[in-house]
Amino acid sequence: MNLKLKNVLFLLTFIIIQSSLFGQPLKIKFKIEGLPNQDIIIAHHFGENTLVDDTLHLNNDGYGVMERDTLLPKGLYICIYPDHTYFEFILDDDQKFEIETTIGKSADEYIKNMSIKGSQINEVFFDYQLFMVDLNQQSNDLRQALKSDPNNKELKDKIENLNTLVKNKWSDIKINYPGTFMSKMLIGLQDIEVPDPPKDENGNITDSLFQYNYYKDHFFDNIDFSDNQLLYSPIYHRKLQYFFEKIVAKRPDSVIAASDRLLQKLDGNTKYFQYTLAHIFNKYANSNYMGFDKVMVHLADTYYLNGKADWVSQKYLTKLKERVDKLRPNLIGTVAPRLDKMQSVEGYFYPLHDIKAKYVVVAFWEPGCGHCKKEIPQLHEEVFIGLHDYDVQVYAVYTQSDFKEWTEFLEKKSLLDWVNVWDPNNFTNFRNKYDVYSTPTLYLLDKDKKIIAKRVDVKTIISIINEKEKQK
Repeated sequence: MNLKLKNVLFLLTFIIIQSSLFGQPLKIKFKIEGLPNQDIIIAHHFGENTLVDDTLHLNNDGYGVMERDTLLPKGLYICIYPDHTYFEFILDDDQKFEIETTIGKSADEYIKNMSIKGSQINEVFFDYQLFMVDLNQQSNDLRQALKSDPNNKELKDKIENLNTLVKNKWSDIKINYPGTFMSKMLIGLQDIEVPDPPKDENGNITDSLFQYNYYKDHFFDNIDFSDNQLLYSPIYHRKLQYFFEKIVAKRPDSVIAASDRLLQKLDGNTKYFQYTLAHIFNKYANSNYMGFDKVMVHLADTYYLNGKADWVSQKYLTKLKERVDKLRPNLIGTVAPRLDKMQSVEGYFYPLHDIKAKYVVVAFWEPGCGHCKKEIPQLHEEVFIGLHDYDVQVYAVYTQSDFKEWTEFLEKKSLLDWVNVWDPNNFTNFRNKYDVYSTPTLYLLDKDKKIIAKRVDVKTIISIINEKEKQK
């Protein structure tokens, strides 16, 4: 018993001695002249977000220390001044060093006045930033001059020489500091080199889309997905954003295919997978472009509701399922949900799918809605009558249960010559089937009752029909 106690005491003593010998694994000293008795914020990038790690109070000499019992994730960190100006620094394997600078009007001034002790990679980083500040100024001056003289070969050659200097700088850092965050950051910033397209024996290109497809398929080749370092910087987020904004065709099916390819590649890396899935989902769940709710439904069904997003709460998943269940039946390109038990003013069932017309507008409305009072008569005048020669019918669904209110409005606005229906007993469940949470809600269907457009206004319906008729 005593022997065990002695062993425990020895172990504790050893730990204390070790701790006193080696100190904290993270200890960064900041000295910023010109900021006596001020607070600075130390934060890090995580994709597009900036997350606070610590607030340091600088003493009368502008001196403060950030200490931690554990290392922070490798990445690009930020020192933010009280006036919200800032400079960035790197946390890599060695997280014990000193940064000294003076206040200035911009990050460029902080970098020029920067002194680093104990962190070679930050010395390289700040040297690189100074290098880029100088080259960017030269590049801006040359490009400005080129606007006045677009064909000046000398100016173009000088710009190309600057590009070569940058590439050489990147190459030197990658060779001399392999595996560091700095090296991976520069590799991640590099664009993909695209090979020439294939040609036949006569020199004719045999695949006109080869270079586009190659660039799209290899766009993320320079991102090292074996670790999470580049998530702690804006680099991966910006590439991800650019990819879906500029590279992937703005069509739901194209976005879905590109998303699946990327997410399959990331399946073994939880953080990249989680970040990428959330980014794509949020982007298209909040898209202003019609039809991209199809992307949201696909991602929900394939990943979130399929058990592949185990970091999400059950409460969120329940709400998400409720939402996509309302979107799934009315996606663009699908056959519009049946409304077989809608009743006419006379009390007869008038199913939507019984209408024979080249185009059918399904309009959910109510007289008490301010927008409806304006838009429903406009729909009658400009679409039902105005596009009569294109064989357009309107299936006008009154969403409330006041028969008198409904029929008086129809008579007052002379709307009795199109199809008027209602469902006072909610036999059809139209609100869920057509995701009707506000009025007016307008859908445009083709002759086969496939949804062409949804949640659009009268002008958009007119534009779509006119465009389709021009194509014939």
